[in-house]
Amino acid sequence: MKNTNKIFIALIAAVLAIPFAALSQDSTKKELVLSVNYYMNSNKAIYVIANAKTKVAKKFTPVSGINISLFLDNDSSLIGKLTTDKDGLAKAIIPPSLKAAWDLSPKHSFKAVSEASKEFDATDAEASITKSRISVDTLADADARTVIAKVESFDGANWVPVKDVEMKLGVSRSAGAVLSAGDEATYTTDSTGTATAEFKKANLPGDEKGNIVLTAKVEENEALGNLIAEKIVPWGTAVKSDNSFFDQRTLWSTRFRTPFWLLFMAYSIVLGVWGTIIYLVIQIIKIKRIGTKGGTVLS
Repeated sequence: MKNTNKIFIALIAAVLAIPFAALSQDSTKKELVLSVNYYMNSNKAIYVIANAKTKVAKKFTPVSGINISLFLDNDSSLIGKLTTDKDGLAKAIIPPSLKAAWDLSPKHSFKAVSEASKEFDATDAEASITKSRISVDTLADADARTVIAKVESFDGANWVPVKDVEMKLGVSRSAGAVLSAGDEATYTTDSTGTATAEFKKANLPGDEKGNIVLTAKVEENEALGNLIAEKIVPWGTAVKSDNSFFDQRTLWSTRFRTPFWLLFMAYSIVLGVWGTIIYLVIQIIKIKRIGTKGGTVLS
């Protein structure tokens, strides 16, 4: 009887503990940090990137596999349903079906909404931008070369200059980096929406014709988002690729350019192995013949 009471009490305690366990599990969910950013490249390619991350050991870590719905201006204008990649990013291009809504106003907002999962609660993020454009040009004479960038925004009727816009102005390098054209790390537009930098980078390697790519890059501006403009100019040093080493007999060349010493070693090994096999076969045949002549067949 005592054992039955103990079992009954244990069952009641287990049932009562289930809701508390569920609450405890929910309370241990990690916080998902979600952001959404607007990008425009060369005043043509427009796209939006949602970024999902969480804090692990006091450091932000990308979160993959998060399902996100991305909207333009309101919850009825769906840009697309996305899933974050290994870097916690999900990229979407504004579809043609929303072109009319995009052309309707000079200002727009983007909203990203993530779905709830076992590890994270549902969350959302918003970003607002003003339609804008950026251009990069040059001015060169015998004494100096100047890089000029201009930023304008659309007020619904006209394009107007935007002042106090900070940007990187220089030469495009690998992985999206920009090598500053002058001595300053960044440049800011004046009342005419223009930023200028004297080009002081000499002997920069370019392509085979000496071309380099000048870049004006606005990053994470609260009103404009991320803007990029590029221009190719022949201000670099021509670099010709030297492929002559491919015609030499080296270890990293093709099989038709194998070093002679390596060919000698390889063929020597092959000949040695096959020579030994052939010698043994011949000896076996001789032994068999000797055995046959003696009246005994060796097997």
